[in-house]
Amino acid sequence: MKKLILLLLFSLSTIAGASVSTFKLNITGAEFNLQKQLKLADIGQAPNKINFDFYSKNNQRYNFDLKYKKLPSNRSYPTNLDITIKNSDGKKLGYLFFANNGISALKKLGVFGLMVNINNKIVDFRLTFDKKSGHFDVASLANERLIQDTLVPKFGFQMIRPIIAPLVDKNTRSQTYSLDAHPFEVNYTLKNIANGLVQFQHNLYELKDAKQVLLQRVYFNANSLPVLREAMFASKYFHAKDGVFKLVFYPAMGQIEPY
Repeated sequence: MKKLILLLLFSLSTIAGASVSTFKLNITGAEFNLQKQLKLADIGQAPNKINFDFYSKNNQRYNFDLKYKKLPSNRSYPTNLDITIKNSDGKKLGYLFFANNGISALKKLGVFGLMVNINNKIVDFRLTFDKKSGHFDVASLANERLIQDTLVPKFGFQMIRPIIAPLVDKNTRSQTYSLDAHPFEVNYTLKNIANGLVQFQHNLYELKDAKQVLLQRVYFNANSLPVLREAMFASKYFHAKDGVFKLVFYPAMGQIEPY
């Protein structure tokens, strides 16, 4: 009887932990080189929150905060990852709302991340849920519409555009738009990377002396067209002078199967 009870308890614990996933977080840049193994569980289980301080090489303190949330039933996706980067004063530096269809979808995606300009240097927050390979190529995206949406409240500015990114070379599709007369640009880039993957990038640039300075990038890897079409996110960059820049990406209507 004791063996039966122990077996039952073990089985229950195994089932309960079945949807807990381990992922890798890398924080890299000129002043950062940090790697963590972290755990995340589906809604209704723990852990759903991750919060820790991290330090630059000159001992400046920052904070990484991740929450995995259930979305209202009237939203297109059931869950989202909510990632916020702050400095030691609690000032927000970067934010990412990455909508998804559960942790299984994050594993299917494999790799995504947020790059933020902190003190004039880019810091990369890279999340790896799984290592993927495929046979995907930008050549197959000649008719793929992508929707870009940029909002800058201080400027009273919003731009929503469907994009079919043109080939700029055999491995890269890219399209850039200026923010009217303001010295900023937004860019979509899709490029072939190793292992038969395509990396999508949503970039925000500031123009200084006619040169692009990267402020923020949201990126993810896709090994197939359905994976590319499943991604949806909204990010915020907090500019010291011009306030919040909100970058939104979602698939074009009619190009994604209902879930």
